[in-house]
Amino acid sequence: MISKSCKYAIRAAIFLASRAGEDVKFGVKEVAEEIEAPSAFTAKILRNLNKYKIVTSLKGPYGGFYCENYQLQLPVIEIVNAIDGLAVFKECVMGLHQCSDEHPCPMHHTYAKTRNDFFKSFEETTIGSLASDLSKGAVYLKNP
Repeated sequence: MISKSCKYAIRAAIFLASRAGEDVKFGVKEVAEEIEAPSAFTAKILRNLNKYKIVTSLKGPYGGFYCENYQLQLPVIEIVNAIDGLAVFKECVMGLHQCSDEHPCPMHHTYAKTRNDFFKSFEETTIGSLASDLSKGAVYLKNP
């Protein structure tokens, strides 16, 4: 449903948010290592997240990427919108151009509920709440 880029972006934002209170900034390579993503790919994602003010960057020898307090309150849907756009929550699962309640594809009625539930969970979950769970050790960003 969401792209690999979007998954990496969510992981990157959660990682940076989990370290928000430490007054530390991270380089692309550090973030890439933490989210198990290629550095060049991570750099592109972080630039996009910065463009949409989901994370902040500071240039220079003491620079890097980090999250400010207000960014912790952003819903995860902001990341999805920045990377994939919200069309993923409106498009037909089977790729039909005219899929609707009046002209449904074979999966429409089943998928529409699931799609709406995904949207709602991304809309109601903040980056900070996920980062808090990470900081507590209740969830993980890396494979074991």
